[in-house]
Amino acid sequence: MTKFETPSHLKRLGAPGVKLGREWTPAHDLVNLYLGIAVLADNELDPEEQRIFMRKFGGWMPKVPLEEFEKVWGEVMSVHRSLDSSEARYGLYLQSTINVLHSLGGNKKKLRAIIRDLVEIAGADNKLHENEVTMIKAAAITFGLSADLRLNAKTGQVELILKDAN
Repeated sequence: MTKFETPSHLKRLGAPGVKLGREWTPAHDLVNLYLGIAVLADNELDPEEQRIFMRKFGGWMPKVPLEEFEKVWGEVMSVHRSLDSSEARYGLYLQSTINVLHSLGGNKKKLRAIIRDLVEIAGADNKLHENEVTMIKAAAITFGLSADLRLNAKTGQVELILKDAN
């Protein structure tokens, strides 16, 4: 059993109009979340974002070999390329947040860790794009959390205040 698993009674869901096959797994949802922050928000994949992305993924799924990660990455990228709008890609990102919530059984400690991962990936290029803030806040809301973010101009680091939503 990995740290990140889908309960057998849950069906993997895609955004409206997006058909995800049986091969779409919790690994796909995690890659999709990280990819969303790394690419969707600012249309760039900074090498540092990619490095942190891969390290974070490995922390959640240490038993997934690099070849399997590359396969999942390719499948998620293929789905992204098949979507005809950024709105559809955002919809898939939001659906993956819901799938992750279910995969982690609502465990707040793990959900907080996912938000911190997203923040670290977003801040890897020492920038904080408004779309990144919006997407992280959307994930936090899905997880029952409240996230306030800002870029510290002196350090170039993204600062996060994360609380339970009331």
